[in-house]
Amino acid sequence: MQGQASLTWVARPGAVARASLALAHVVAMVLAVPFAVALGEGAWKVAAALGVPLLLPMVAAGLAGRYPPGRDLRQIEAVAVLVLLFAGVSVLAVPGFMALGLSPVDALFESVSAITSTGLTVAEGTMGWPLAGHALRGWMQWAGGFAIAVAGVALILGPGSARGAASALGRAGLPDRDLLSSTRAQARRLLVAYSALTVLAAVAFVPLFPTWWEGVAVALAAVSTGGFTPRPDSLESYSRAAQAATMVACLATTFSLMAYVRVRRDGPRAAFVESNAARVVALCLAVSVAAAGLRLVSGGSPAHALDALLNTLSGVTTAGFSVAPIGLHTPVMALILGAMVVGGGAGSTTGGIKQERAAILAAMVRVALTRLKSPPRTVTPLKIHGARVRRAQVTALGAVLFLYAASTMVVWILLLLGGVAPMPALFDTVSALSTAGLSMGAVGPDLAWPLKLVLAAAMLLGRLEFLAFVAVLSPGTWAPIHR
Repeated sequence: MQGQASLTWVARPGAVARASLALAHVVAMVLAVPFAVALGEGAWKVAAALGVPLLLPMVAAGLAGRYPPGRDLRQIEAVAVLVLLFAGVSVLAVPGFMALGLSPVDALFESVSAITSTGLTVAEGTMGWPLAGHALRGWMQWAGGFAIAVAGVALILGPGSARGAASALGRAGLPDRDLLSSTRAQARRLLVAYSALTVLAAVAFVPLFPTWWEGVAVALAAVSTGGFTPRPDSLESYSRAAQAATMVACLATTFSLMAYVRVRRDGPRAAFVESNAARVVALCLAVSVAAAGLRLVSGGSPAHALDALLNTLSGVTTAGFSVAPIGLHTPVMALILGAMVVGGGAGSTTGGIKQERAAILAAMVRVALTRLKSPPRTVTPLKIHGARVRRAQVTALGAVLFLYAASTMVVWILLLLGGVAPMPALFDTVSALSTAGLSMGAVGPDLAWPLKLVLAAAMLLGRLEFLAFVAVLSPGTWAPIHR
């Protein structure tokens, strides 16, 4: 252990600060769009509440040229920048939500739920909000969904291919590659695909929703698998066509956005078959159809079965939209709960532990069973889709699963101590940690404020892949550990 500790590198505060300055314009854009909407419609209170915090990232962006980031940004430093990005936006947007009538705690909860693309809400009277309020929530979800998709491909997994990820994990610095530049290059390509999907969704949604702005707001939330809608009943009061279209848009970003980038180079078939797209979509649909079948078998009507299908699809994509209340129908509820834990594919806007990790777990069970029936010297490598699973992947998987399980237990117990019923407490705990957004009623305006802060922390923890959040809070990340 001492030898391993001596080989680890710490995050350099100066390098993190410079890299953060380089991304200050991104933070500014998250606030600038709803600020512009507020100015355009004359929502002066919201405009003022967003304009003052907007000055901070604008000043920081101005300093970025004077203090450029280094070309040897380390992996842990990139992760620290990601955490600071999410935490900073969450805090800066709080005054904007307070201008909409929320208390400071509720405003922080809503802000965290927005930037983490979760969709859990404690807000009331949202249909009475100015357009700027819906722009604030929708745009933050859109930006947060894109940020985590880029992070999954470039920041956390490493720039470029799997070999690039292994390189990033194998040594502390990247002298032959600029991690920040590689991330930006990939981000530009992903942004084009993400924006095109958003425009297509908005164009398709506007005729299906009662007003154009509701269509645009839901499009922003759907593409980011965020879950916010202007109405308090989520998608329940919208037409079946609008509900179905929303779920299709959620499916479109449930797999790696790199599949869209590859279309131009490799063609549609290669891009979607050779990426995780085909597998992710097939599993999402299979689980959702199974939920509909369970509802029919238990005596439900076709309408109930369709509700179960769409709600389960929302759970497995961690979108957070609901077309009907999540009832106590045990088989379907259990299926949705499991779907939220797993979530979508790596490199997507979804939450959960990701389907690739679940596949590794299944492969580990298969290999363990095979070894029980094999001679002692038989070689039984752990493979997924024909590729050998690296030891580092197994180690990371174990760490993520442990942190997910431990966090679930802690948050669930705290909700129980706060008087929340056991099953709604467990369901909403998993929803927060998987940034899914579905609720059985535990989350709401009447929830005690300390529990709102607990769930806000859970949303950040889950969105930032657990390890990233824990690493940044660890003293050993910032100072060498001496033994």
